[in-house]
Amino acid sequence: MASKRDRSLALLKVLAAAAWADGRLDLEEVNHMKELMLVYDLGPEEMREIDLLLERPVSYAMCEELTRDLLGMLDTKAEREEVMDEVKAILHADGQFTDEERDVLAGLQGIMNAMTSVDHFMAKITSVFKRTFVSRERSAVPGELSEYLKNAVLQRLHDLSGGGWQSEIDARTLNRYTLFGAVLGRVADVEDGISDEEIAKIRELLEARFGIEPPLLDWVTQSVREASAAHMDRQGLLSEFNRISDSTERKELLDAAFAVAAADGEMGKGELEELRLLSNFLWIDPRTFNDIRLRWTRKLS
Repeated sequence: MASKRDRSLALLKVLAAAAWADGRLDLEEVNHMKELMLVYDLGPEEMREIDLLLERPVSYAMCEELTRDLLGMLDTKAEREEVMDEVKAILHADGQFTDEERDVLAGLQGIMNAMTSVDHFMAKITSVFKRTFVSRERSAVPGELSEYLKNAVLQRLHDLSGGGWQSEIDARTLNRYTLFGAVLGRVADVEDGISDEEIAKIRELLEARFGIEPPLLDWVTQSVREASAAHMDRQGLLSEFNRISDSTERKELLDAAFAVAAADGEMGKGELEELRLLSNFLWIDPRTFNDIRLRWTRKLS
């Protein structure tokens, strides 16, 4: 049987994981987690477990697994009420209690009582726990290339264009376009490199999605092709894209990634696995992923 300390640690793990739902942690959020670790009087090893979750972006699947772990520790009504009280205390810490927070608590109570699926609850818990850490607007980002050093496609585009992109577009907007293209490039490169059909599809999607025109379209497409051969870091790319996008844009990206995978008339096992991983780190739930997958499977049949 799990102890109260085990349950408290499991709850903090869920909070730490849920904080990554938008792809980033701010200093205020990290500090808030540190404060909670002190409030719960965690030992050095327990703190390390939380620190590991704060070091790199956490996937939807990991957060779901941690939520299931927590729920699996709640065998009795008293244990479930104890965790509910802890969640209430955390949500009340800012002196406010919104309707959405009440909705999350009601959902959590229902999940605990039923002890079944957590899928419906995940979308609510992540958005509310995210705001629990800190109430803030997204920080303004200066339009300077130095702000986007993690984006290999943007860096390559800068070299290819000789800096000529600056007369076409600002860096912040171009960062969004090239991140979108970079993710598509990862999918295209999974099996035997990027084919002509796949790069043509990427070009078509970028033009349709963002209205990009030559010479910028040429530079972006070529940069995607060249940077993808270097096997860009999936987790880093998707973390950055999550930071600047909403759930609708993430689903659009996943749909575009399926279009690239299907560009040659079929989707291999390697491509499907890459798409599944992309979905996971885009915080797209498995049901939505399967809906998109089935739609594209039918198109190819």
